[in-house]
Amino acid sequence: MPKDFASRSRTAKRKPATRRTHVPRTSPVKQKSVVFHGPSFSSGALIGAAIVIIAAYAPDFLRNTELAGLAEEISEHAPAVQFEFPERLRNTEVQGDPTSYSVPKPMAPGEEIIYRVQAASFRDADDAQQLRAVLLLQNLPAELSSSNVKGQLWHRVVVGPFTRKLDAERARTKLREQDLPAILMRDKS
Repeated sequence: MPKDFASRSRTAKRKPATRRTHVPRTSPVKQKSVVFHGPSFSSGALIGAAIVIIAAYAPDFLRNTELAGLAEEISEHAPAVQFEFPERLRNTEVQGDPTSYSVPKPMAPGEEIIYRVQAASFRDADDAQQLRAVLLLQNLPAELSSSNVKGQLWHRVVVGPFTRKLDAERARTKLREQDLPAILMRDKS
């Protein structure tokens, strides 16, 4: 049955604690007392800090002194640099090209813009065929075209044609999601 300690009064008598007496040991054992020795601790901390600082900064210091010596040797042998651009700019007149800011001509009736997206270009025809097959499986209309650039034959994988720019941009987004450098191209037909 559990005891109810709440009903006990505070004035209840307690048993006196039994007193223990000291019994001497038969074999005398000397106990060493631990004494903090401040000078030893301080000198150890200072030596440790010095080792850490030297290990951390000495390689950089030595490398910087070597680089400073190299910089001095290079500066002795290097010709002085002269900036001519400010003088040339003051003495010349810059002509702007107004055609780059002109409004494009309106399209003639029956003429429309065809959009294509270049997915990638390869030197190897097999790589181009492989990418074309992957794009066809993703429902993207892909074609191959080959051209000779600076004496080398390049094979381009082109997606399209699209009559709306929005469709071409969607195809371009799908290609960029696959980490392909998609380039939007416009053709007039």
